[in-house]
Amino acid sequence: MKNKRRLVLLIMFFTLPITLNFFSPYIIIDGLFNKFISGAFLVWSVMAISSLFIGRAFCAYVCPYGAWQMIIDRCIEKPLKKIKGLKVLKYILGATWISIIAFALISNSGYKLNLFYLTEGYVSVDKISNVIGYFTILTLLAVLPIILGKRATCHYLCPMSILNITGNKIKNKFNIPSLKLDTESSNCKKCGACNKSCPMSINVMEKVQHNNMQSSDCILCGECSKACKFGAVNRICGKDRVDRKVLEIK
Repeated sequence: MKNKRRLVLLIMFFTLPITLNFFSPYIIIDGLFNKFISGAFLVWSVMAISSLFIGRAFCAYVCPYGAWQMIIDRCIEKPLKKIKGLKVLKYILGATWISIIAFALISNSGYKLNLFYLTEGYVSVDKISNVIGYFTILTLLAVLPIILGKRATCHYLCPMSILNITGNKIKNKFNIPSLKLDTESSNCKKCGACNKSCPMSINVMEKVQHNNMQSSDCILCGECSKACKFGAVNRICGKDRVDRKVLEIK
């Protein structure tokens, strides 16, 4: 398979019955109330901290739920129906989960590390009730993409994404050297290849024209930069070129 990113995502999806508990906010909260730092807590922490340097790339390379969205998209190929205001759902869900986690964290002390908290058999889906829960989660995550199109759950419902979105905004605010998209708008031929390749349905071409590639929806997968044959979009690691306009005028 040429696309290594998609291969990694598929591996993450097919190993989800093993790793499901490591992405579960319930496991985090239950562990904290019982004075345990779970593996899920560490995964969420790594996801939040890493976003300061790689933005939402976790969503593009690691997230098994993103992989499930990718599979659904490949099957139905339905364009995203953009609904103004619906994104507030994921912020409400995310804020709720994080608030409960924060409350649980400050309510106790003397925590012990238990990476396999509630996963003593090292497999998340290890009994019939967990199998039912697993397929229930997959079914619920499939509803929005089927109704609203391409990666709709990522756009409108995923509470985990607000950690990456917040970290991404912080790194952009303080111009932290990080993974990001850069543009050379003079190279753009307006062919639209970048728009067609974007899994998050971002109008990449418009952003190129405005010399501003920042977007809270961008998962830095690099598909647009690979699709562009003219060097108008590039994935780089570093700081934003705050002097872009000055350079262009000269």
